[in-house]
Amino acid sequence: MIKAIVKKEMKELLKSKEFISYYIMLIIVIGIMIPISSKESILNRNWYVMGFLFQIIASVIPSGLTADSFAGEKERKTIETLFNSPVPLIYIFLGKVIYIVIVTLIIMTIIFGISYILFIIMNFIEYKNLIFNFYSFKAIYFIFINSLIVCFFTTFLGVLISLRSKTVKAANLFNYFISMPIIAPVLGKLYTGTMPWSFILIYQLILFIGIGLLLVIIKNKFKIHSILENM
Repeated sequence: MIKAIVKKEMKELLKSKEFISYYIMLIIVIGIMIPISSKESILNRNWYVMGFLFQIIASVIPSGLTADSFAGEKERKTIETLFNSPVPLIYIFLGKVIYIVIVTLIIMTIIFGISYILFIIMNFIEYKNLIFNFYSFKAIYFIFINSLIVCFFTTFLGVLISLRSKTVKAANLFNYFISMPIIAPVLGKLYTGTMPWSFILIYQLILFIGIGLLLVIIKNKFKIHSILENM
């Protein structure tokens, strides 16, 4: 059931030239232009720049996609068809969450891969040697794992907002309003150049608790008939 929802969303995304163009530009800017402009930091293996960017990606990409998840279905008049299917609401909800997380993870992986290749090339041009040891374990863990957890939390909350919003525009406004405060503590730490393990693990634990609460809310509070009545 969840797999069918994910496939449906993926097909619709790939048909959208607007979204594809947006992601291509995002990859070019964050994966190529910013690493080149931050050449000194990249060569010195200062991972705070990439860490900063990846937290923003993990927040911004889901914010845009989640707004369309249910509010878009309402605007396209397809929400009743979706809800009249034999798939329970919780599975529809999780299918849309997983789809958004997959898209975000793919984009993050592409951007990281491009930045890694640029590091090797720039290092070879600058120092005439090949070095493949990019970042430390802590840096890789934070860039990917913390970004993924941020992505999950932002997506869960964003899809829930979209479920209760009547229009994509309204959902977008709410999503962007809440996305930055979520990552503000991490961005503040990265800006100061300090990121201890204790802070990372406590921050992630809080997000996990938040995800659990959001699941409980959607499972117990929101029912298909009440959502359709409030449209």
